[in-house]
Formats: sequence, structure tokens, C-alpha cells
Amino acid sequence: MGFGVVSLLNAVFRRMFTSAGLRPASATVDADDTTIHFWAHPSLLQPSSSSEQQQPPPRPVVVLIHGFGPDPTWQWAAQAGQLSRHFDLVVPTLLFFGASATRAPARSDAFQAAALAALLTGGGHLPGLGADRAVHVVGTSYGGLVAYHLARELHRRGGGARAGKVALCDSDACKGAEDDRELAARAGVAEVTELLAPADTRALRRLMAVCAHRPVKYIPECLLRDMLRKYFGDKREDKIALIKGITTGEGFQLDPLPQEVLIIWGEFDQIFPVEKAHKMKEKLGEKATVKVIPNTGHLPQQENPKLFNKILLDFLLHPAATSNGSAAAK
Repeated sequence: MGFGVVSLLNAVFRRMFTSAGLRPASATVDADDTTIHFWAHPSLLQPSSSSEQQQPPPRPVVVLIHGFGPDPTWQWAAQAGQLSRHFDLVVPTLLFFGASATRAPARSDAFQAAALAALLTGGGHLPGLGADRAVHVVGTSYGGLVAYHLARELHRRGGGARAGKVALCDSDACKGAEDDRELAARAGVAEVTELLAPADTRALRRLMAVCAHRPVKYIPECLLRDMLRKYFGDKREDKIALIKGITTGEGFQLDPLPQEVLIIWGEFDQIFPVEKAHKMKEKLGEKATVKVIPNTGHLPQQENPKLFNKILLDFLLHPAATSNGSAAAK
């Protein structure tokens, strides 16, 4: 039964992506056979038309970067349709998740960002992505750490697609070793790797309980076994290396970004407490704004997708209003 349910959910989420116009693709982006699998709109996978017929202006692009857990189709299913009405999307599978892989030894979030920057700006991997397109970057949890580095890299590279806005969702780029110890204590484990890279169904139940503000009360053991096998057990040692390779902490300086930044946080996030959102805003400066989504935990895009989507679209579609603070979303 477990296998059937997980396969069915996977098919449902993939169908939501295809219904939003997205198509799967892959690209090898460097000499280390770094191969990224991703979903994208067909307009990005084909060269821009040179026809003399009048063409509609190209739409801005949004890159959605997932965190630890199931495939990005699971994590962004509730956003794909809404965002696709206004933007062309690129939804990558990060290295060591799914089929994305590399021979390179690096395991940092900055390396993940460099691979995505190569996908977006080099080698003609997305031939429809030209200099006339703004690229907005959105990341959740670990994906937000990658998004921060990617935003810096896109701005640094300059040429090609224009660096757009940045949204960081429940992603603590200020965290250090003490934060990891506090998280481990809250979760009742010795190290955060035991929480974020579960080794058995008991550990997976613990992770799901910590991530959601209102976790599902009963999940069949067979379903958990299949989720563990399919999404958590594969490349587990590499995922542990990714956790240990996160660049925040001692020696890392979280500098303001030149782009406008939206910080979205779940009110009752147990992974990264909401106070960290305001600390992030202090570090990122006057171009950063905080929005807190009530009655949600670490995954507000899944727990309250309607409000999350409204906040994100308001930010991406409209010029920034002058703001020097933060607000609770309603």
C-alpha cells in the first residue's frame, strides 16, 4: 500500500507541474560531469524566435529551489500553477537529490549555487533565457541558502540574464554551531544530521513532526518506509556531507544583497525560530522585508499556500514599497 500511495502522490505532483506547462530536462554544466535535472517552461528550452512577426515580450523567470526532503515537484506543487500565470519557471533538482549528481568533491551550498548559475548563464543550457529576461530567485530552507549564493553569483556575473528579486523562505543564513545544537536539543537528537537526514521511519516521523505546525496525526508505517527509501535513503551520506558543508557560521559574513529581498517565515517554525527572520533582515539591510505567515511551521508554502502565493506574487509583480521593518501576513 505504501508504495502505491507514494507513487500516486508523485504522479499527482508531476501532473501539477505538466499542467502548469513545465517540462523535465537535464544539462551537464561543467567538466566534472555536474548534471542538473530540472523542470522548465518550453520557451526557455528553445532559442528565441528570430521571426519578423511581432512576438509577445518575454516573461520574467522565477527559479524555485527546494530544501531537504522529497522531489521539488512535491515541495513546489502548490506554487507552480499560480506562478506560471505570470512567469516562466526553472525548478532544479539540487545535486545529490534525485538524479542530479557530480564528480566534484565540493558539498557546500555555494557550490550548489555555482552549478545553478552555470545552468542559467553558461553553455546555452537554457537558450530561451536571454539578456532581456529578469531572473528572480526563490528558495526554501536549505534551498534558501543556495538562493542567497545564487543571487550573489548572478549579480557578479553581470552579462546574460538580469538578476531580479530574491525570496528566502524559512532559511536561516545567520545560523551557527550554537543554533544547530539548540535545534538538535529541541528535536531530541544528538546532531542535526540525525534530524535532517533520517535513517529510519522513527527519525522520519520526528522530522515531519518538527517541520509542520499541525502535523498529520497518523501516517502508515508502510508509507513512511517507501518515502524513506525513495527520498531520504538515497545518497544519505552525501546529504549528510551537504549539511556539514553549509557555509553559514564562523567565518561567514551575511552581506546585504544588491537585489530586493523578501524574507517569508512560518510563525511557529521549529527548525528556524521566527526570531531568525528578523535577524536576517538586520543583516540584509534596508532592501529586505519580512513577512510572517500565521499558524504555519517550517513549510508555509505547503501549510498555507494561498497566503504564501499571494505574498510572493505581490513581491515579484509589484515595485517595492518603501519599508524599514517587518509585518505579519494576514
